[in-house]
Amino acid sequence: MCKIKSNLFIFTFLTMCFGADIYAPKSFNDIMADATGKQWTPVSVNAVENRAHVIMIDNTGSYCLKVGLDIKGSLVVGDVSSLKDGTATYGDALRSMFQILDMNTASLATNSLSGTYTIHPELASYYAIDADGSALTIRDKSSFYQPNESISAYLVFTLADAGQSSVSYTVKASSRYVYNASTSAFAIDNSWNQSQWIKVNTDMTVVLTSVESEATAWTLANARDLIDIGVDQASEFNPGSTSWQTNSFAAYPVDQNTGDLAAWNYDDSPLKTNQFYNNVDDDYQNQLGHSETADAAATAVLNVIDQNLINMGESLRYSKETYLAFRSALLENNFSSVDLYNAKLGERTVEHVYFTSAYDDDGVYHPFMVIATHNAPSGPQFLIDVARPPGDGTPGTNYDQQTVTRNAVLEQKLVKIPLKDYGLISTLLDNDLTSYGTLGSDANLSQSDWDVDNYTSLSSTGIAVDGVIIYPSSNNVLIYASLAAEITSTGIHVGRGMGFHYHADGHGFNGNGINLYNSNDYAGHTHPPLIGFVFDGIALFGKNDEGTTQLDGVSETLDEYGGHTHDDYGYHYHAHSGTTTQQNGPNTHTFNHNFLQKGAFKGLINDVPGFLNVNTNQFMDNDIKRYVGGSGTSVLGNNINSDQLIPSKVTIYQNYPNPFNPTTSINYALSNKAFVSVFIYDVLGHEVKSLINAEQEAGYKSIHWNATNSLGKSVPAGMYIYTIQVGGIRQTRKMVLLK
Repeated sequence: MCKIKSNLFIFTFLTMCFGADIYAPKSFNDIMADATGKQWTPVSVNAVENRAHVIMIDNTGSYCLKVGLDIKGSLVVGDVSSLKDGTATYGDALRSMFQILDMNTASLATNSLSGTYTIHPELASYYAIDADGSALTIRDKSSFYQPNESISAYLVFTLADAGQSSVSYTVKASSRYVYNASTSAFAIDNSWNQSQWIKVNTDMTVVLTSVESEATAWTLANARDLIDIGVDQASEFNPGSTSWQTNSFAAYPVDQNTGDLAAWNYDDSPLKTNQFYNNVDDDYQNQLGHSETADAAATAVLNVIDQNLINMGESLRYSKETYLAFRSALLENNFSSVDLYNAKLGERTVEHVYFTSAYDDDGVYHPFMVIATHNAPSGPQFLIDVARPPGDGTPGTNYDQQTVTRNAVLEQKLVKIPLKDYGLISTLLDNDLTSYGTLGSDANLSQSDWDVDNYTSLSSTGIAVDGVIIYPSSNNVLIYASLAAEITSTGIHVGRGMGFHYHADGHGFNGNGINLYNSNDYAGHTHPPLIGFVFDGIALFGKNDEGTTQLDGVSETLDEYGGHTHDDYGYHYHAHSGTTTQQNGPNTHTFNHNFLQKGAFKGLINDVPGFLNVNTNQFMDNDIKRYVGGSGTSVLGNNINSDQLIPSKVTIYQNYPNPFNPTTSINYALSNKAFVSVFIYDVLGHEVKSLINAEQEAGYKSIHWNATNSLGKSVPAGMYIYTIQVGGIRQTRKMVLLK
């Protein structure tokens, strides 16, 4: 209960006790900077096993192998004491963790374990340890970008018991493989000296020595004791005790029209191109990207939407602050790991979040929050450890004959979250899903057997705060994905198309501190964090952790959809746990399932245009392109509240992103009609291009430069200068083009 100690705190009291506490969890990048706070005693793995997660500690017990901040490059030595006493950050811990993979891991359907291993950083499953002379380094082994590396190679190790104790090992670099560009394959390096061992020098450099007696004896400490990233048999994410399947790994998807690899370079993402910007109406373009002007423009449009709804006697489902908090959190996500085939460290996973204001042909108002996402988590997902991933579905074959999905690729999704309060259902079938299909109808269930688990989308139902799509708890054969043993410790999964999606709540499963949301997020708050939105417009919050008896609404029972109403929050969903009984094959299992989003929609969806459509081709659909802000569809200027889109003063912002490749945005705000000119120059002062030289109306403005000159030809990488003049205000700024 809140206590007022001074009249000065009355406002704070009212906010804390009666206002909704809306906030998003920390991004993975922020989690990396947090201390683990865990007391850890290193314990050696019982034996060297394929897929073991280890921390390699030297024979003094003081130091461990570690990757640098950029992951690639020289291996360094880390401090074990900070890992033990909990002062190390999650970043320190994860950079000290490695996974040992047998050379035949990807082909165990036809080959036996070789007993030789590659060693991979936990933060970069597509990278591996190699040699740079006598020094050890991390190189790209198998990502999309690997063929373009100047040197692409990796070491293969044998691990020998250093003292017949099974707790101390010497690590021998017994062979090396080098990429051959002409054959597009790795080949044995015949010049490699096969008698070299890993050694830590007195100056704390990590090298190879050809003198076996100088080799460092390593304790292979079980990394899961520090951060538990595993899913054991009989655990809640594998209650049927399914064993790890030895099927070969599936090939990456190909374009069905060309036969070419369907994966693409992140820099060429369709969400980052001029075409995407051109697809978006001019009135919405100033919301694109992640910048101060985009934030201001988004707030202004949301204010207009809010007032429009009020004027119509309708309302937003939640406060404006709820949507802005979610938007901000989505845009804070960057790749902090390389655990996806074509990810790029440090780049954004969510490209744009913007608000649209549109009417249907009958004059009914349908505003949306639109999210352009690469559908990719920021941190590692441990796909190689999934017990039974989906098979490739080859017709006429059974699962044992199929390859399985243990890799993931970037996607492009354009997600719409309805902002208007369309109401709630009273009974399950109030929502008509006939035109969409459901899990239940797809399984030929009779209507009497439809329930909250199966009367739901065949695929995605929402989006998480990290920009990854959410699926129902059930898979397409109507058992929970946890019982099918097809999810990682984070609750995530990849299907046949190798796109990520969540099926369950990783925090509810293990609370290891590096999930979509974590216990540390709750500190100083009176409600679990906002972790997603479902396509019916209902917000999704984290679970009420055990022992959190003081949280708002904790005593209010969740309904069968996983939601409830309390205080000022409106109806919302929660991640939650519950005991269930299901049959998988001939066996029946009773287990605790950790729900993220259960399945059926509590929000009314019958009048939501473009419901469930998350494809970028919505821009080409004349019926629904207005709702994703398609070019030529905006009616913002016709709104009686459009004066809210006019900024109070002239502001010029730094271009974003900067550095950039290949496109950057130059944003500015006009409080009145003004003549605007923007010119690009090279460092010698030569004019490269004029972007605009004309009078513009008041408002938030955004123009884009695609690194071409006035002739339309690409310009070289380097520093460029741009000058922008608005009336009598003139500013000059620098920007850097990368290639």
